[in-house]
Amino acid sequence: MSVLFKQLKSLLFTFRLIFIVVLIMLGILLGLHFFNDVPIEVLTNDLAVLGKLPIYAGVLSQIGIFLWSATGAICLYSLQFISNKKHKTFIKASAFITIFLGLDDAFMFHEILFPSLGILQKIVFLCYGILMSFYFLRYYKLIFKTDFILLGLAMISFGSSLFIDNLMANTTPYVSKLLEDGFKFLGILFWLGYFVKTTKQLIGLETLEAS
Repeated sequence: MSVLFKQLKSLLFTFRLIFIVVLIMLGILLGLHFFNDVPIEVLTNDLAVLGKLPIYAGVLSQIGIFLWSATGAICLYSLQFISNKKHKTFIKASAFITIFLGLDDAFMFHEILFPSLGILQKIVFLCYGILMSFYFLRYYKLIFKTDFILLGLAMISFGSSLFIDNLMANTTPYVSKLLEDGFKFLGILFWLGYFVKTTKQLIGLETLEAS
């Protein structure tokens, strides 16, 4: 019993954090329900259930979101093993960008949310471009010490997806959708691969310096 009580005591902060997150989420859902008259089931059910769609609907997009989440989790988890200040800020910034892009992919920030607020999609893309430019200018020296080819291929893939989306949207679905989303999925995979290797590399450097 003493072991159980000790464990419960040590987990108090974790319990508080979990309950706070749950309460915040429930508060947001109830706020949308009562103030925007959104049915509860619309806020809680699976999209396939709501839309009465087959289970494979949006499968490429769903897997892409899982991969964004995996990359963000890898970056955040690796921080505890990295003490070098420059390396740590790079991984923190990368985690922020990854999580933001994942949320954009999941909740269609640049396609629906920002335009609904009166912000043109071109302005949104411009802001994203400025953000990524600042990121690369800030960390290019460190990036060139890593397997930067993977990151470069990720950016080329994302750029190709954006090019098709903006300039070839009215062509056949094999181009406008399969090729566009295929390039985006390829970019996410390259992005994941880059940060798997980079976090491993940075942790390895920490281990070498420690020994």
